[in-house]
Amino acid sequence: MSEVPQSSSKPLRRSKVGPLALALLIQAAILFLAVFVVVLVPSFDEDPEFVARKKIYLPQKELEHKVALAEFQNAASSPMQMERISTSALLPDSMPSLPDMPKSEFNPIERSPAALQSDTLLGQSGVLGALQGLKTESSSASLFGVEDSGQRILILFDNSSTVWNKASSAGVSTDAFVRELAMLIDGLNANTLFGLVPFAQQVGTFRDYMIAAGARNKQAAKQWVMENVRSSRKSTQLPFEVNGVQGALAVAFQMEPEVIFIISDGDFQRTKTEKVRGGDVPWDDVAKTLRDLVREYGIQPRIHFIGFKVEAEAADEIEKITRRYKGKFSDFTR
Repeated sequence: MSEVPQSSSKPLRRSKVGPLALALLIQAAILFLAVFVVVLVPSFDEDPEFVARKKIYLPQKELEHKVALAEFQNAASSPMQMERISTSALLPDSMPSLPDMPKSEFNPIERSPAALQSDTLLGQSGVLGALQGLKTESSSASLFGVEDSGQRILILFDNSSTVWNKASSAGVSTDAFVRELAMLIDGLNANTLFGLVPFAQQVGTFRDYMIAAGARNKQAAKQWVMENVRSSRKSTQLPFEVNGVQGALAVAFQMEPEVIFIISDGDFQRTKTEKVRGGDVPWDDVAKTLRDLVREYGIQPRIHFIGFKVEAEAADEIEKITRRYKGKFSDFTR
């Protein structure tokens, strides 16, 4: 009988080299991976940029500003109310009457004959008008039976040859005409302003502005009327576009009269211009000129008309104008 070999009781020894090498290999792989990720892998991200808006809103500051602005506006829109101070109880009910003072005809606007040459310069500059406007008085005025009163009175008289012929045939001579104007001038109060505007086709003035009816001014005006009532030499520095009665009215309104007396036969002529035809003046043009002047200067004087042998058609038109401007029409043929 054969014997079975017995196993050795000494345990087998395992090799430690394999696991150690595997551990080292794993660590090396991890280290290589870390180096690749951290160092070798390139970064494609762009560098950061700081970007800010042009307007930076600070809600809290803006709210505080609006609140402060609203408080200021509320305070400014509510002014402090103050009670009106009344002193009526401290004053007497009426002032004592002034003593009677002697009346004087002194007028600072009157000038000596040596100073009359400066009239045009003063009138154009407005200095004389300003001085005369300090105090004016109404005067009653009557011309060939037509009566009115005012503080600024202007006389427009047509001195064409046809008017003098018709006036003479109606019984009004040149001397009578001069006396009638002189009586009107003499009847004016010292501080009433007046003016004279002769016209035919040409237009002139005694002065280019209203003058006070003082003693020296009255004397100078009457002397001028006697010398120039029928003269064809007329001159004025006041502007106008169309001559004849339309030019006379344009000159008159620049003096801002309150009352206008017009003396004529109602037969008006004018010179041809680029805007109007020459010859007889249509009454529609006269009426339109008056409307335009009233609108331009903001005044509407009372207009009276004294006529010498006025034709029937012209008389009807004159009646319309005088009614419109609250005046009177007197015709020496009626």
